Amino acid sequence: MMKATANWIDSYVKTGLGAQEIADKLTLSGTEVEKMEEVGDDVRFTLEVTSNRTDCLSIIGLARELAACTGKVVVHPVVEYKTTGKASEVSSVEIEPDALAACPYYSAQVIRNVKVGESPDWLKKRLESIGLKPINNIVDITNFVLFETGQPLHAFDLEKLNGKHIVVRMAKKDERFKPVVGDGEEIRLDPETLVIADAEKPQAVGGVMGGFESGVTEATTDVLLESAYFNPAGIRATSRRLKLESDSSYRFERDVDQGSVLHASRRAAQLIAEIAGGEVLDGVLEAGVLSPQTRSLNVSSQDIQRFMGVRVSAESMQAIFSGLDVPVTKTHADGVEVTVPSFRPDLTRRIDLVEEIARVYGLDNVPAPLRMVVEIAKPSRRQKVRKLVRLALQGMGFSEALTDTFVTAKTAISEFSPFNTGAVRLEARNPVNAETPSLRRNLIGSLLLAMGTNQRQGLDHVRLYEVANVFLPSGDGSSSGETEVLGLIGADYFDLKGAIESLLQGLRCEQKLEANSIEHAVFAPGHAAELKLGGRRFGVIGEATTKAMAEYGVEGKCALAELDFSAVVDAWVPVPTMTELSRFPTAERDLAFVLDHAVTWSQIESTAREASGEMLREIRLFDEFTGKQIGAGKKSLAFRLYFRDDAKTLTSEEIQSRLDAVIKAVTDQLGGQLRG
Repeated sequence: MMKATANWIDSYVKTGLGAQEIADKLTLSGTEVEKMEEVGDDVRFTLEVTSNRTDCLSIIGLARELAACTGKVVVHPVVEYKTTGKASEVSSVEIEPDALAACPYYSAQVIRNVKVGESPDWLKKRLESIGLKPINNIVDITNFVLFETGQPLHAFDLEKLNGKHIVVRMAKKDERFKPVVGDGEEIRLDPETLVIADAEKPQAVGGVMGGFESGVTEATTDVLLESAYFNPAGIRATSRRLKLESDSSYRFERDVDQGSVLHASRRAAQLIAEIAGGEVLDGVLEAGVLSPQTRSLNVSSQDIQRFMGVRVSAESMQAIFSGLDVPVTKTHADGVEVTVPSFRPDLTRRIDLVEEIARVYGLDNVPAPLRMVVEIAKPSRRQKVRKLVRLALQGMGFSEALTDTFVTAKTAISEFSPFNTGAVRLEARNPVNAETPSLRRNLIGSLLLAMGTNQRQGLDHVRLYEVANVFLPSGDGSSSGETEVLGLIGADYFDLKGAIESLLQGLRCEQKLEANSIEHAVFAPGHAAELKLGGRRFGVIGEATTKAMAEYGVEGKCALAELDFSAVVDAWVPVPTMTELSRFPTAERDLAFVLDHAVTWSQIESTAREASGEMLREIRLFDEFTGKQIGAGKKSLAFRLYFRDDAKTLTSEEIQSRLDAVIKAVTDQLGGQLRG
């Protein structure tokens, strides 16, 4: 965050605008004013400065923004002062070789015979307006220049520097240092910390904070004024490691303008000479090399037209760049050439210049002739069916499960698939959880895991469903194998089969559901079936074996089903078909047969329908009985048949003939014995 005031910014531009107008100009140009507070006759701004605009961490930088937006130019303070003597005869600075990476450049000026005291009112007012407490005129000047230019400075009491010599070096292990802030306790340094030392010990942590022992006090007469360039990464690491933060470290770790290092030093020297009566010694003590980067870029009206959709004249471009302190070196009929100054490292390409013009010109001034028509997409058939399935199953007491796509490498369930038994198993090379590296091949295992979790939480009689993808890629790579399925888990076989039948009925499915007995290690013998819908493979249903349930911590008894969701989608009939209610009565007849235990209800149902023809409208099983009265390997099934002819009332003879046909077919084809 950057703090500044409206009056301070405008003092370099002279727009005469009010605080709100200045805030609006800055915000619309890209430097957002997040907060405004009245401070006396001024207004303090708290601004959000983006990481690429470190130049706006200074009042001058904000003044440039305001100048460009108002068609004016920044009026920079004139820096002039007299010098005496030679600084090199009083002091010296050096950077040790192993510290050059952390501090490529260090400079110092010497000001003698200063009178340390209270700052003048205008200076105190400037600092107080941004929340800084005045200390003394020397320290206040360094803080003022820091905020004005964005370049941090530090003032040492020259007499407190042993040997009056500065050495920029890396700290020694466990070397002690007392920062200027805090409770006065010393901190231990390490060899990764850059320090500004005298001939004996550290007097500052480079770019972060000055030391307690060499600070300027009322007794100070000679000042050594530091201005340097520090490596941003090193400052950031040191500040975090030592838990020391300052306005200086905030700027250094975001990178400062190398072109402003000496200017800021001269500006502070000028103010010290004026306010504290100091004598600036001739010459700047330097070590290392500054390398401010500048570059030339061109931008034309065609560039602006192509990217912004408006035409901006070369004269308007020149005015914008002049306000931003970006020198225009050439102007031609179609555009300009500029020299990008070192304080704008973000401007590296032609498109960057276009963006500068766009934000200053004002995006609200760019016409928007095109209109985007936004329409709400209609839900697809699959989305509609998914919603119908959810509502239907929730209405039957099922809760939706959301399970993990990754499962254990190998269990009885995870290896099973009702749709592609020969599919290869997929495993992640770097799984998030080493215990679950495989993409699931079914939802049955996932639902068993969810059931076990619910039971351990004390929840019984849970019925779950999930619509999700399973992964069954073919071995030859001809298909991705990502298949959407519907998985269900319930109390027992008949509970789940009834739910599936009710679901299909709710979808107005007109196809016949068949259940053919199968045997598989996943399901209990005699309690599993392959489901077909209209002759198409639809899925499986069965009661899980004790072994399979034990692998997932499920207790008691449960049934599972997995259905091809694409078949469910295809089964939906969007528009219901209406038929006139029959005016003729339905005749009901009951039959009971003793059959082998292997005979399924599906076989009986299909045999009865084939034998009786269209007059048999419905057949319902209502009783199943096994016991020693029936005999070993036998079972008794009782069912009710419903006969009706929509053209007439059936006679007793017609009903009996159809009933006899059913009895004969079940007896001859399925070996049934009619019970009286």
